[in-house]
Amino acid sequence: MTRQRSRLSRIAGRLAVGLVSAGLFASVLMAPPAVATPESDADAAITAAWETGGGETGPLGPKDGGVYPAGDGFGQNFASGKIFFTPDTGAHIVSGAILEKYESLGGPADSDLGFPTIDEGPGRAANSRNSTFSAPDKPVIFWTPDTGARVVRGAINQAWDALGGSAGALGVPSEDETTNGDVVTQKFTGGEISWNRKTKAFTTVPPELAGQLGAIEVPSDATSAIAAARRAAGGALGPLGAEEGAQYAIGADGVGQNYAGGKIFYSPDTGANVVTGQVLAKYESVGGPTGDLGFPTTSEADGGLTPQSRVVEFAAEDQPVIFWTPDFGAVIVRGAMNAAWQKLGGATGELGAPKADQTENGDIVSQQFNGGSISWDRAAKKFSTEPAGLQSQLAGLEVPGADAPQAPADGPQADGDSGKGASWFSWWWLLGLIPLLGVLALIGVAVLRNRRPRDGDHFGDGHFDDGHHDGEDPYERGYSGGYGDRYESGYPSRPEPAPYTPQSPWASAPPAESGTEDGDDYSGDDYADEYDSDEYDGDGYDGDGYDADDHDGEPAAERDVDADDLEELDAEQDAVLSFDDDPDAVDTAPTRIESPTAVIAPPQTAYEPDFPSGRHAAIQDDEPEDAGWTSMRLATGDRYRAPEGYPIKADTKTGLYWAPGSPGYRDTEAEIWFASEEFARTNGFVRAD
Repeated sequence: MTRQRSRLSRIAGRLAVGLVSAGLFASVLMAPPAVATPESDADAAITAAWETGGGETGPLGPKDGGVYPAGDGFGQNFASGKIFFTPDTGAHIVSGAILEKYESLGGPADSDLGFPTIDEGPGRAANSRNSTFSAPDKPVIFWTPDTGARVVRGAINQAWDALGGSAGALGVPSEDETTNGDVVTQKFTGGEISWNRKTKAFTTVPPELAGQLGAIEVPSDATSAIAAARRAAGGALGPLGAEEGAQYAIGADGVGQNYAGGKIFYSPDTGANVVTGQVLAKYESVGGPTGDLGFPTTSEADGGLTPQSRVVEFAAEDQPVIFWTPDFGAVIVRGAMNAAWQKLGGATGELGAPKADQTENGDIVSQQFNGGSISWDRAAKKFSTEPAGLQSQLAGLEVPGADAPQAPADGPQADGDSGKGASWFSWWWLLGLIPLLGVLALIGVAVLRNRRPRDGDHFGDGHFDDGHHDGEDPYERGYSGGYGDRYESGYPSRPEPAPYTPQSPWASAPPAESGTEDGDDYSGDDYADEYDSDEYDGDGYDGDGYDADDHDGEPAAERDVDADDLEELDAEQDAVLSFDDDPDAVDTAPTRIESPTAVIAPPQTAYEPDFPSGRHAAIQDDEPEDAGWTSMRLATGDRYRAPEGYPIKADTKTGLYWAPGSPGYRDTEAEIWFASEEFARTNGFVRAD
């Protein structure tokens, strides 16, 4: 029994040892291989390049630390240089003055050169070194002891190679490229090359070399163009500052790139151009590159004024610009306005800088400048100016984009979302109309209530009762109210017309012979004399209210008007005309109402301007409700002919007003008529001259 147990123990022990050995063997066979990583790949590639160059005994010397991330790739330091790696470019050596130049421009992480595509090596010129890089415009850094390390790239590099490179007529680069507007220039030891990105043409020094460059086709890609525009603007140390995010699409073929201090917009037709600050804010407020200004065709540049100004040109057919000054901000000048302004010397000419965007009244487009104004009649195709002496210089001037839109169109701003917010903006814009419609409905209700006849005593003085005078039949009275003969009194079924009743001097007079049909009715001093005459001297109307012979030669005593009525009317006129003279006076004079069929104008206090509030003068009619007249009237009829008693023209778009005799009065369309300049100023308007 003991022997049997011993045998079983030996068998169990052998089985256990076999299982353990099998498990260890299986774990070795099934162990996963080492997983490769981008860093391990970089380490292997860099080490191979180093060892190929001689390792520790080669020109780079021993390693100085391990592999580290560098931009989109990796790098490793050595005693006498560096090796940079990406899977696309491989591992390549850079050292000495070329490495210093490369890293001074930002190296692989922050420059626009990309990664080296070859090991640094000798150039074709004596004692020269060079290295090429991976950016789309194929830059090279070329070094000689005499000229130092210089970058040559893009169109200049293509032309230099075509002329023989460092072994050709131009020799080696002696300076880096410079940019002046649309022209990039680089100097070499044997001359220079210039490239105009707009005309796509080369010029050279000596000039005969340009004939060898006609067959060169310079490719245009967004990345290279944006990088060039940024370099021209000062790079990372310029106003654009650091890059923010990746490039994004705009429309079918446009591209944008955001920076901390502005944006660069690119299209194949316009190239890449820089816009910053308030010019950028104005541009995007009217839709940016997807608005009716189009893409910028120039980078933001000095506007030529002191102490400071900026200007950018855009691609729309009517050749718009945005011009910025500290005094007036960013203003759009386009079409006829821009053509005339440039003809007259632009910002440095007599008109100076633009003060506000152009305005339109029918066919008349106008714009105010620091030194005057320009107006363009689209129908007559004629300019007028202030000062008037400038007009002769614009005769025969061609207007670009005469059929193009004349007012900027709102649109979504271009951003990194590639315009996907446009739909969102449109829907929220529609929702924003809901409260506006509610306000307009309330205004409409208020207007209708004011138009509806009131029950009982309207004015609390007992003069009128339900639209009748002292309970008398209005047919007998024939009272027409304070709006003049434009509205007929009485009911249609009455066979006889209502007799004429004296009216307020502020009401519109019957269209009698005025002597103004000869075309001079708005000519300067003639109207000013009428306005300044004794007829409105604050002492009532012509001294004693109504002269007995003022109306059609018929004495007042022969009309169907009681003497008491005339006394009451005189009292009302005295109260109305003296209201402005005493700031503490309260106008308690009763306001006459129309007979039942008279058309009453909507109360001016309910007027809401249809332009954006806060930009121009706000219209406020502070006259008492029962005064019988208002300080202003809407220009609903002839916008040039002043209603009787309302000689002041005002324009809500510009916030300006014109008095008779002031420059531009005759040619200006009124949106609102005011009774006096004081009323215009009270409502926030500024005299045009």
